[in-house]
Amino acid sequence: MSIWNFYSSFHSAQTVQRLLTKHYQKLNVHEPEQTSYQNCYTFIYFLKHGENYYKMADTAPIMIKPVLAFYGISQLIKALLLTVDAHYPSSSAVLSHGVSTRKRKKHNYNFLKDEVKVQKNGLYRHAALNLFQLNHTPGEKFSMDSLLKRIPELSDLYQFHLQIPTTIPIETNDTFIIVHKEIANRYCITSKRLAEILQNQLHWMLSKEDVDSLYFSHSAEFHYLWKSSYLFNFYNKQYYLPAAKEDIKLMPEILIHYLVLYNLSMISRYETEWLYDLMYNHHSDDYVFIHQFMEITLKKIPWLTLMYLNHIFNRVGGGD
Repeated sequence: MSIWNFYSSFHSAQTVQRLLTKHYQKLNVHEPEQTSYQNCYTFIYFLKHGENYYKMADTAPIMIKPVLAFYGISQLIKALLLTVDAHYPSSSAVLSHGVSTRKRKKHNYNFLKDEVKVQKNGLYRHAALNLFQLNHTPGEKFSMDSLLKRIPELSDLYQFHLQIPTTIPIETNDTFIIVHKEIANRYCITSKRLAEILQNQLHWMLSKEDVDSLYFSHSAEFHYLWKSSYLFNFYNKQYYLPAAKEDIKLMPEILIHYLVLYNLSMISRYETEWLYDLMYNHHSDDYVFIHQFMEITLKKIPWLTLMYLNHIFNRVGGGD
């Protein structure tokens, strides 16, 4: 069954208005019934427009997939924003993409080394702040390499092509997140320092430890995969930490995909010669990373977005 089948329940104005009203009441939104009535069709249209972009991207040539997928993820994010910002968009300042990149690429361009830069206004910072409580500094830069390393489904590519490990598996059970102390050795730090980093950066609470492992208590948010403090592999359902200590930080994967897709969409629009040459001649590893990323993002983002909606509206079993 297609993931989009599970979105159909959110295409009923009657249902969406009821769900938004209850949710806005929890958020103490002024006149929640009237606001939900005003927003219900906009919410539905954002979801439907995003779905149409993704369906077109699924069958489109690889050279134009990024443009369609970028506008698809933008529409889905806008729908999510209506669940936390009842008056979105309150001004034209939040309507731009919110990030920028070098339009003309340098000679000997390397995709993994390319960067995107956060702008003061626009969809990116507004979504980061309102959906994930992250306040990115205007001018902050992210390389494609630093972003793609946080997508665990690409870890095999990094290991095979670049001989770089990008993830370290961790264990979970019904009670604890279990981090083996051997991981501290890989980070070249003590297990005490590792515990401090995980508590400070990821807000995990250390519950106990033994000779081999650190045990962190589950928080309610641990299972919120759309805003997770860990890396989650969509294919094998495994949890990971980044292989590099400096990469242990909060960065929800929806934002990662947005930034990478923005850059790829710009390449598709303004660097067509480079992109076609890459896709036809396969002259570098950039081809493999871009191709695999596109395969992953077209599946994972609609799923993560659905998980968010199911949680916000207390829906059980819808595509989980």
